[in-house]
Amino acid sequence: MDSIVIKRKTYDIVEIISDNIFKCSLKNNVYIIHKMDSSKLDYKDQIKAIIKLSRTGVKQPKLVVIDKKQGFIVKENINGTSLFDYILDHDFDEQIYRQIFLNAYYARIAGINLDYDLKSWIYSEGVLYYNSLFTEKYKPEFDFTKQKIRLWFMSEELRKYYEKNGVLIDKSRIKEEYSVNKEMVLMTCKYYN
Repeated sequence: MDSIVIKRKTYDIVEIISDNIFKCSLKNNVYIIHKMDSSKLDYKDQIKAIIKLSRTGVKQPKLVVIDKKQGFIVKENINGTSLFDYILDHDFDEQIYRQIFLNAYYARIAGINLDYDLKSWIYSEGVLYYNSLFTEKYKPEFDFTKQKIRLWFMSEELRKYYEKNGVLIDKSRIKEEYSVNKEMVLMTCKYYN
């Protein structure tokens, strides 16, 4: 397969990212195309949730086209680094915390839970983008502050997370528990709405 036709436009495949995600070009623009599994029962609900998410304040690549019949979702391509890769060479900074808490707030207000795994976020030119199609109805027990917040600080949990993903992180960058807790409380008080 060299191209994908969506609503009478032919997107040339530049890179196959996974079985259902493709980087494509059309008229000198680059897009990411997701092929949804239309055989799943919740397929239409997924599409509705993705559309709903695109109307929130959550910063994400722009939704360009949705082809409900074929199950294609076309989004703009953001040139950046996944937060997973970014944190290997940089520390979290206050700009990242401000943005993640703001995105979590917008999702919560819209009644949506996001995936707060570091691989689901792209950092590009100082802007944090949600780069996943995962959405589900909001449940307080899966709120950012209750689920994966410790992964967003230089904590022992972050070290274990990287280790689980087959990547070693410099242990000297991991902060003591007291410092992590203090920083978490400070950032939560400052940015959690």
